[in-house]
Amino acid sequence: MTKFWFCIYNTLLLPILWTGFRLAYPFSSKIRNGLKERKLIREKLEKAGYPRNKDGSKKNVIIHSSSLGEFQQAIPLIEQLRKRNFNIICTFFSPSGYNHAKIPYCDILKIYLPFDSHRRVKEFLNLIEPDLIILMRYDLWFNFLYEAKRRNITITVANARFDEKDKIWSMLIAGSFKKTMYRMIDKLFVIDKDDELNYKNKLKGFKGEIVMVGDSKYERVYNSVRDLKDYSVLPKDIHKNKKVFVIGSSWKDDEDVLLPVLDRIEGKQGGILTILVPHEPKETKISAIEKTISVKYKNFRTIRYTGIKNYKNENLIIVNTVGILAKLYSIAYLSYVGGGFRTGLHNILEPVIFNVPVFFANQAKNSDEDELLLKSGCGIPIKNKKNFFREVYPLLNDKGYRDELAANCSKVFEHTLGTAEKIIKNLFIN
Repeated sequence: MTKFWFCIYNTLLLPILWTGFRLAYPFSSKIRNGLKERKLIREKLEKAGYPRNKDGSKKNVIIHSSSLGEFQQAIPLIEQLRKRNFNIICTFFSPSGYNHAKIPYCDILKIYLPFDSHRRVKEFLNLIEPDLIILMRYDLWFNFLYEAKRRNITITVANARFDEKDKIWSMLIAGSFKKTMYRMIDKLFVIDKDDELNYKNKLKGFKGEIVMVGDSKYERVYNSVRDLKDYSVLPKDIHKNKKVFVIGSSWKDDEDVLLPVLDRIEGKQGGILTILVPHEPKETKISAIEKTISVKYKNFRTIRYTGIKNYKNENLIIVNTVGILAKLYSIAYLSYVGGGFRTGLHNILEPVIFNVPVFFANQAKNSDEDELLLKSGCGIPIKNKKNFFREVYPLLNDKGYRDELAANCSKVFEHTLGTAEKIIKNLFIN
């Protein structure tokens, strides 16, 4: 079946895909930039000295990520591989991942994965001569897999998540193509038991190994926050003896639900310091929020974070800068993470690291972290203002109840740390 799909892919599917790229070329800056940068692949590899270590003293590994999110999940793996003295090449297919990924080490090369023609893939692998290929989560390309398999290069997928909503698995033709790609993989490192069972069910006759190890995403978030050097983002006298409610990465939909309720509670009892961190803290957005609050909410007194030196007991701080949200969670009594009404949740794991219960909306589903928080007992989903008031009021007035939820936060990470080390050890890399 592999040979059959090799012929179909290269004679029919790939030309169609390439034609689509060329047609979109005049209208898409991302595609133009991606194609332009791909012309520099050979030059960048040769400048970096590839192929390196033909004597076998060090091994070469390709870690491929589809997007910035997948690359973030790869960082714990990168750290483990560096301990074992690997040459590491991080590849990306899309400009969004390539442009925004910040490589943490100067000895790691960042390049595009070439367009998936058989000729380009062969040239690419000739230049690198990798010993190992790690694909993050799901971004599989047929010729890349085919040629790597032909060369007996070990191919693995880390953080493999089986999407039960993906109808392709059940389709006769498209499903056959997808299964053929997966059968070229040597090891699938899956997140949980459900993923393990689903892959085994769909990949009958799979000769590789399916290993349940967890998700390095949690490890990455935990380590990135743990490594923060300074949590002092607000003078202690501002938040001392106050119940700090941090609203992170908010959209207007979030603000329209939360702010009326918090304003009402503030009018009743006071003692709350709300810190609002908009998703995009542009001047137009900040000004619009300030105007809305001045017109609608009589109990809020606002100050911008950049003007905090002039603080005069305001009870709503609007953060008009970036890069401090994780630190703000460290002083929170309760938190809310935005995006769930519109685009999908932002990072709801960060507050949990500080044992802070998390409110969120999950109407726009984009991940499974919300399910883990609900299962662990430290996440509280909300749907509207009435629902939010009913959930938040007891937490603000019963510290014992709040602390009970906070204690549950540790359950989120207790089985997720060490995933990267498990993967590398399983690959018998020393």
